[in-house]
Amino acid sequence: MAVEGMDPAPLATEPIDGVTADSGRVSNHSTRRERRHRAERKRRIVIVVPTIAVAVIAVFFVGQAVRNSDARRSAAPAAKVETGQVASGPDTLLLEHRAPNGRADLLIVVGPGAGAGSSVLLVPPGTLSDVPSLGIQALADVPTLGEAGLLNTTLENLLGVDIASTVTVDDAALVAAMQPAAPIPVDLRHEVDITTPGAEAIIPAGRQSLSAGDAARVLTAQESGGEIEHLVTVQAVMEGWMARLRNRTVAKASLTVRPDLAALVHAANKPARVGSLPVDSLAAPSGQQFQVRTDALNQYVHSAFPDALLGVGGKRPRVEILNGTGAVGVTQGVAQRVVPAGGRVTLTGNVPGFGVADTQVVYYRDDEKSAAQRLLSALGCGSLRKATRPINVVDVTVIVGADCPKI
Repeated sequence: MAVEGMDPAPLATEPIDGVTADSGRVSNHSTRRERRHRAERKRRIVIVVPTIAVAVIAVFFVGQAVRNSDARRSAAPAAKVETGQVASGPDTLLLEHRAPNGRADLLIVVGPGAGAGSSVLLVPPGTLSDVPSLGIQALADVPTLGEAGLLNTTLENLLGVDIASTVTVDDAALVAAMQPAAPIPVDLRHEVDITTPGAEAIIPAGRQSLSAGDAARVLTAQESGGEIEHLVTVQAVMEGWMARLRNRTVAKASLTVRPDLAALVHAANKPARVGSLPVDSLAAPSGQQFQVRTDALNQYVHSAFPDALLGVGGKRPRVEILNGTGAVGVTQGVAQRVVPAGGRVTLTGNVPGFGVADTQVVYYRDDEKSAAQRLLSALGCGSLRKATRPINVVDVTVIVGADCPKI
C-alpha cells in the first residue's frame, strides 16, 4: 500500500486466520501491488476520464439504508434504567483503554448476540491488521497513527462488524466506570502482578473481591505470560464486572456515571457469550504480535454478532481506494464512509500525478453494481462507472477526486 499523500512510486479462547506479516506488510502484498498496477494501467484510460452522469434518483433510493445506518451510528447509545429494567437495543460498542503512552492496551467489543443473548469479544492489542493508507500495523499502535476514528474503522474492516460507538478511557476513567460495581468478584487462574511506580502489589490466584482500582489495574496489567495469557485474566474480570452489573442498583448507578457504557450493561443482563479473537502468535522482535485466522473469524462473528454484520448478509465487496488529490487523510476519510457501508478495504494507493477532478466509484462485474451504488451513496459525491475489463484483485475501486471536499 502506498503511503497516502506521497507521490506514488462461550468462555473459550478461540483462535482466528489470515493476516501474514512481512516487514510490516502482507507477505504477498508486492505481488498484489504489481498485479493491481498492471491492471490499473490497462484501465486508467477508461476510469480516469471525465465522467458521464449517472441516474441520481436510483442512487438516492439505494442509499437510504446507508443514511439510516449513519443516523443510527451517530446517536449515542443509551439504556434507560428505571425500576431495575435495562432498555433493549444498544448497538455494538468498542471499549478501549489507552496507556499513558497513547497505545491501546485493552480492546473489548460488546453488543447484541444471537437470539436473546449478547456477545463480548476480547481482542489482543498486538493483533496485526490492515490500516487504510498505513499498511499492516498492530491494533495497539493505531491510536497513535491517525485520527480518532481510525481504530474504529480498522476494527470494523477487520471484523466485518458494525461498531456503532467507541468509548475510550484512561486509568482514572476506567476506575470511575467500575466503581459502582465494586467490590468485584474475580476468580483468577494465576496471580497477577499489578505493581506500579511506587506501589508493589500482587493479586493472588483464586477467588478475590477486588476494589475498582485493583480490578482496573488487573484488566490493564502487563503479564509476563503475554497477551494471550492476559486475556484469560481479562475474561475473569469482565465476568465478575458483568455479574455485578446484573444487580439493578449497580446497573443504574453505573449508567449514571457512564451512560455511554449502556451496551455493556445490556450485555450483562442477557446470557453473555465471552470469547477472544482467534489468533495465531507470530515471532516479532518488537514484542508479541498475532495474525487473525480469517475463516475462523468469519464463523465467529456470524454466530456472535449476527445482527451487526456489515455488507449484505455479511458479504462485503473488496474495495480499493486511490487518492487522486494528494491531500493527506483522504484515504482514511473515505474508508470511514466505505467500511460502515459494507465495503472491505483491501488496497489503497495514489493515482499517478494526482490531479483527479471527479470522484468515481468503479465496479467490474454486474453483480457488484448494487454494492458500488451503496458505496457511492455513502460517499455523497462522485459518479458510478463500470470498467470495461474485470480484474480479480478487487471488486470496486474508489478514485477520489477534488469534488469531495468534506472527506
